[in-house]
Amino acid sequence: MDLVAVGLDELTPAQVDKQHEEFGATPEQLKQDAETLREWIAMQPHLPKLTENEDVWLARYILASKNSLERSKKRIENFFTVQSRWPEYFRAPTVDEGIAFAEFIWGGPLPLLTPDGTRLAFYKFTPALAADPQNMNWMMFYMLSLGYVQLQLTTPRQPLRIEVILDIGNYVMGLNTSFVAHLAEFRRFLKCLQVALPLHVRRVHMVNAPSMAVSALDKLVRPFLPEKINQRIVTHDSLESLAKSIPHYCLPKELGGSMEQSLKDITLKWTTIAEECEAWYESRQWMRADLSLRPNAKEINGLDGTFRKLIVD
Repeated sequence: MDLVAVGLDELTPAQVDKQHEEFGATPEQLKQDAETLREWIAMQPHLPKLTENEDVWLARYILASKNSLERSKKRIENFFTVQSRWPEYFRAPTVDEGIAFAEFIWGGPLPLLTPDGTRLAFYKFTPALAADPQNMNWMMFYMLSLGYVQLQLTTPRQPLRIEVILDIGNYVMGLNTSFVAHLAEFRRFLKCLQVALPLHVRRVHMVNAPSMAVSALDKLVRPFLPEKINQRIVTHDSLESLAKSIPHYCLPKELGGSMEQSLKDITLKWTTIAEECEAWYESRQWMRADLSLRPNAKEINGLDGTFRKLIVD
C-alpha cells in the first residue's frame, strides 16, 4: 500500500541515513543480511518460502530488530506463527465495520512526523462510547492497531518508532467491565507486539484522563507491561502540557495543535481505503507458518507465557 497516498509523510533522506546510523547499519549490509535471512527461512520446514521481492521488507525487520540478524530470525518466525495461531487479529475490516467502529473510537496515524522522524498515532474515545460502553469492540481496536504496525514495518521510508496519544476524556466505568471481559484478547494483542512486530514505542501520552481511567491503567494494564514501557506512559493534565512534548503543527486542533484535519476526518479517511487494505491483507495470506511442520511444536505454547518484554528502544 502507498502510505503517502493516504497522506502520511515519509522520512527524508537525511532521516533515513540517521535511522541507519542509529542502529549501526548500512544499506549494503542490510541487503546482504536480508538475503541471509531469506535463505535461513527457506531452510525452516514450517515457514513460507520467500523471494527477493520480500528482501526490502526483511531488511526493515532486521533494522527494527536493532540490526540483529539473530533477533530478526526469532521475530520473523514468530510473525508467521502468530498469524497462523491467531488469524482473527490479522485481517482488514470491511467498510461497514470501519464506519461503525469510528462512531465509538477515532484513531489512526497522524500525517506529519515529528522533527526526529517519529510517527504519531492517536485514539480518542467518543461521547457515543461513553453513553454505551458495551459498544466497545476491543478486538477491532487490536486488529486495526496491529494492521497499522504491519504497514509501518513493511513500507520503505516509514519510521520504525512511534508515539501514541490516547484522549480518554470520555472514559467511563463501564469500559472497565468491558475490558476485563476481553482480557484474553488484550494479552494476545500484547503478545503479537512483543514477539513478532518490532516497532519501537517511544512514549504513550494519556490526555484528559479522569482519575478512574488512571486507576484502571494502574490496575488492569500496567501489570502486563515491562517497566520501560510503564516509565514511558505520560499523563497530561491539559492539552497545553501535551503541546510541550509534541510540536503543535503535528497535532490536530482537538489535541491543542494547528493541523486543519480533525481527528474524525483522519479516522474516516482510512475507511475510504478499506477495499485497498483488504486486498493488501489478502495478498499476504500466504505469510503464515504451517504449525503441523514446526519442529518442537510444543514450544508454540510459549506464546501464552510471559508478557514482560515489549520491544523498546
